[in-house]
Amino acid sequence: MAPGTMNRLSALVLFALALGPVAASAGERLLLLSDLESRAQQVSVGIRKPFTVYLVAERDAEKPQISTVAFKLEVPDGVVVMGEDLLVESLVALGTPRAGMHLAFHCLEQKQVPVYRFKMVATKPLERATLRTVPENKTDFLGIVACRDENFEKWSCAPAVLTITSK
Repeated sequence: MAPGTMNRLSALVLFALALGPVAASAGERLLLLSDLESRAQQVSVGIRKPFTVYLVAERDAEKPQISTVAFKLEVPDGVVVMGEDLLVESLVALGTPRAGMHLAFHCLEQKQVPVYRFKMVATKPLERATLRTVPENKTDFLGIVACRDENFEKWSCAPAVLTITSK
């Protein structure tokens, strides 16, 4: 990257996120899925048996461009995050998933973008525990930012929830 590019990108991300949130339409959402194919939003696991959770950004727009997500991952008691893999090419990452994050990546023209893969484990019996995304602390924003064709317009999203049961 050329010198100063990171500062310009950081400024662009912060500028885009500083704009007032736009109400979410039914077409923009963040999802927590235990399986990308079945789109399962619940998982039943054994105690101390690792399982995978995907954070997915999704748009039902005519031009489904996505370039940024903002979220905080709220992990229930009895679940430990053992690892995480970024599944997009990051341009700027401000924060961490558990503390609150703004993640800008190369503009992707897809309706569904897997953003993160988390490896987790349940450490005790759980009955319908909820893993969820909540608004990031600094800007109080939970959502998706578009790119090129929509001039970095952003949409707030309802919290994504994955229900975890372990025995």
